Amino acid sequence: MSMNRLFKLFSVAWSANKVRRSSSEKQRILAQQALARVMADTRGISMKIGQLFSELNGSSAFQELVEGVEPFPLKQMLPILEQDLGLPVRKVFKKIDKVGSAASLGQVHLAVLVTGEQVAVKIRYPDMDKAIDTELTLAGLLPGMGPVKQWGFDIEAYKVNLTNNMHRELDYRSEAERQINFAHQVKVEGLNTPAVYKHLSSKRVLVQSRASGVLIHQVIDWPKQDRVQIGKILLTTLFKSLFVAGEVHGDPHAGNFFYDYDDLGSPVVSLLDYGCTITVSEHKRLALLKLIVACRLKQAVSPLDCFVAMGFDADKLVHIEGSLILLSQYLFEPFLISQPLKLSDWQLEKNLTELLGEKRWWFRSAGPADLLLLMRAFQGVVSQLDYLQVSLDWWEVLLDALDSHVIAQAVDYGLTETHSGLVKNNINFSDQAEKLYVEVTNHGKETVSITLPADAVLEIEQLMPSEVSVLIAESKTIDLQGILDNIRRNGIMPQLLFELYNEGKCYKIWLE
Repeated sequence: MSMNRLFKLFSVAWSANKVRRSSSEKQRILAQQALARVMADTRGISMKIGQLFSELNGSSAFQELVEGVEPFPLKQMLPILEQDLGLPVRKVFKKIDKVGSAASLGQVHLAVLVTGEQVAVKIRYPDMDKAIDTELTLAGLLPGMGPVKQWGFDIEAYKVNLTNNMHRELDYRSEAERQINFAHQVKVEGLNTPAVYKHLSSKRVLVQSRASGVLIHQVIDWPKQDRVQIGKILLTTLFKSLFVAGEVHGDPHAGNFFYDYDDLGSPVVSLLDYGCTITVSEHKRLALLKLIVACRLKQAVSPLDCFVAMGFDADKLVHIEGSLILLSQYLFEPFLISQPLKLSDWQLEKNLTELLGEKRWWFRSAGPADLLLLMRAFQGVVSQLDYLQVSLDWWEVLLDALDSHVIAQAVDYGLTETHSGLVKNNINFSDQAEKLYVEVTNHGKETVSITLPADAVLEIEQLMPSEVSVLIAESKTIDLQGILDNIRRNGIMPQLLFELYNEGKCYKIWLE
């Protein structure tokens, strides 16, 4: 790698550190803008990381990494194009735009074939393979620090995963094959996967049909029914690619989605750039789907066994074994609500922090390295739904996306029981309580009887009348916080929470 590129990489690191040290919002924005400029100049892995920071509304300092990076002149890219085509450009293209759109590993030029078809031509930057190899070597030297070291993240597995993905992205022949397979297996009404001209594609050149449309921040003013339809297309595509094809688009930054209307006026989503896709094995996707279904239907399925089948480290998960049912309910909340979910109500990070505190790192460090890209795919779709301001019934979309035999196959999928010396109860979803009961009697006569969903117990402090809270505090025998902590550690299991007597009144609260 040239000294110039090495200097640019150090500039990225220095600029990133400046962002972290910014003491005011104005300083932070200026530092982010400087970092984005350096990332755009460096391209490669640095630019790819910057694209992750880009905000969907187009106002972020990093948005230029999606839309506004200065491409190389066409004359600088022509030698690569002609060498890989094995022909002069004029023999293949009637027209090719001189100005392209820059991406992290290459840039795209719109063109017209001599046969008249309108296409997009992606050309890899000169010597990008050597630059990436050096950057990967530098990444391999990074030590494990902070939570990575404290909670035992398998940093080597993450480095190997990054290396394999980047090498695969550098080969456009691999991308072409995956794009063709995706189009064949993931058929969703309203989804456009550009067709690949395989005979014109090579290791450094990818020719595909041209996609039209606008980026997501230009869609926000479209009619609500159209935005809802776009949301359904995005979510259905995710479910079909994950649970049917086992190949998920793993690069969901805003520049890889175009939105348009077809000739009949229906919304169309064009999904671009298949360089980074995640292959999910059949047993992993069946275990995940089984976990989602069991969580919703409260089946006799162990979440611990499901997570282990998905590649999680059992010896780490057993430290939070009793919390896995609640954790699963928080993770899959969009599938558990039988109505459109307003995504702002899905307080996942807050709930996980309240549930596990610092122990949430046991869960994060237990996950396999390839889960990071899958989480990124989910987060990409969630971010777009949130920006589009649409609410969807995820369970309904899931059932529409998958054939009934796929659901049945997951329900019937046999899990291996987790064996670890630390496993205590290995509880399952059917073990948990279904209802929370509140009963108040006055001299033996019932005056109040309330039935609530069992998970309302976690909000019991907020639901309780102030006079009852005072009585509990004065009783010195009821440790309400201890009761709630025990539930978070061991699940919402059937149990008597407490009975409280005061001047002929009896307050009784229990789960069953």
